[in-house]
Amino acid sequence: MKKVFIVCLFCFNSVTSIFAQQFIWNEKTQQIYDAATSLRIPEARKFIAIERKINPNNLTLALLESYADFYQLFLNENPIEYQKIYPEFEKKIKLLESGPKNSPFYLYSIALVHLHKSVAAIRFDKNWEAALDFRKAYILFKDNKKAFPKFSPNDVYYGFLSSVIGTIPKGYQWMASILGMTGKIAEGNALVLKYIKSNDEYSRYCRNEAMFLYPYLLMIFESNEKKAFNFLESYPYDLEHNHLHAYMATNLYLNHQQSDQAIRILEGIEKNEAYLPIPFWQLEKGYSYLNQLKLEVAQKALLDFVSNFKGQFYVKDAYEKLSWTYFLQGDIKKADLYRKEVLNKGNQITDADKLAYQNAKSAWPHPILLRARLLSDGGYQSNALQILSGKTTNDFSSDAEKTEFAYRLGRINELMDQPDAAIKFYKSAIEKGHELTEYFAARAALQIGLIYEKKGEYIKAISYFNECIEMKNHAFKNSLDQKAKAGIQRCSKS
Repeated sequence: MKKVFIVCLFCFNSVTSIFAQQFIWNEKTQQIYDAATSLRIPEARKFIAIERKINPNNLTLALLESYADFYQLFLNENPIEYQKIYPEFEKKIKLLESGPKNSPFYLYSIALVHLHKSVAAIRFDKNWEAALDFRKAYILFKDNKKAFPKFSPNDVYYGFLSSVIGTIPKGYQWMASILGMTGKIAEGNALVLKYIKSNDEYSRYCRNEAMFLYPYLLMIFESNEKKAFNFLESYPYDLEHNHLHAYMATNLYLNHQQSDQAIRILEGIEKNEAYLPIPFWQLEKGYSYLNQLKLEVAQKALLDFVSNFKGQFYVKDAYEKLSWTYFLQGDIKKADLYRKEVLNKGNQITDADKLAYQNAKSAWPHPILLRARLLSDGGYQSNALQILSGKTTNDFSSDAEKTEFAYRLGRINELMDQPDAAIKFYKSAIEKGHELTEYFAARAALQIGLIYEKKGEYIKAISYFNECIEMKNHAFKNSLDQKAKAGIQRCSKS
């Protein structure tokens, strides 16, 4: 009888070990990963459900589902979906914690879900909760790197978080200090690039994310526009079928005076029911066509966005841009109508939304400066300069307009590769707008710092980066400070 019991116990333990929770990454999970990180979210969810019936104990499916949940919440900000999906992150963490601790996927998967939860929380104004999950993710990635140094996917996110932490704006450094986080830009960026260039057994596991993040790291933290676009244009991105990469590329081109290229991407993406429908595409179309002063086309796209987007981010900014289209057409009644929506809709979490709110309580922008700004933002510098040709500060009445005029000339000259002329106008903008709440003087100081950095005059560059940081109470304070701090880090090492 005792022998029979031992045999039964052995069989039970064998069966239990066979069906124990485990991390399995195979061709099927790779396909699901590729679908989720191309924003084919409905397709990814369908394949997860099928695979779960076949391999119910594969914990990797919980991680892949977290990807789908994260992108859906982050990009659409739907409060109804938030109520349902956000609590699932914590359930997934608990499930993943039941997995085998001797797997490199153990800490990695838990860390990633914490990071997904953190970034999604920011979209719904849960900043302290987001900070705590961010810290947990950072520590887990750090611990996993020590435990499994050859598990290269971990390097992508450990590197990314190290770069982010290394440039936390001054207003948030207390949080990083309390949470015990430190980071460095160069080391972080290098880890991400090393993974992209790798061809080890893990080189596909995190590739789409690494390819998404690296151009942002180059642009934001290294402030190297040329390097970022060279990378984007030399690597085999599939911007037609991978909507995540198209999202990144559109955003970068649009924010760096290349509206023509942004429109080409927006018009070229594959559109079918396999992809997550996101209003973002209409918002970017609206921005792009506005920069071309194609006002009616921009209106249609922006109206599409504000009508269909359920979230809060960039809503005020979208309404402001919509009001500008009517303002420039001379339809003040409709311009005022949409300007009131800037005050009533959305939130003030992003710098762009904060600025839109402040602008909506002020006088309308000068139409000449506004047209010049939009054309310059789109990459049409000659057209912008033509609009400002023959004008002097005497043509503008307020200190803010005089400052913007000087800043705008500085920016156009810089973008036309005339750095010395740009510095002259930027200095004028600093002199005129140092005490104003508008961002022009601080941005001028930042740009002078970047120009001197390119010239190799690092002491002068640091001086202007510090001047940017020292200016208070202006729009885009956090983002400009972050870029200035990154500049100081780079120049201090040169």
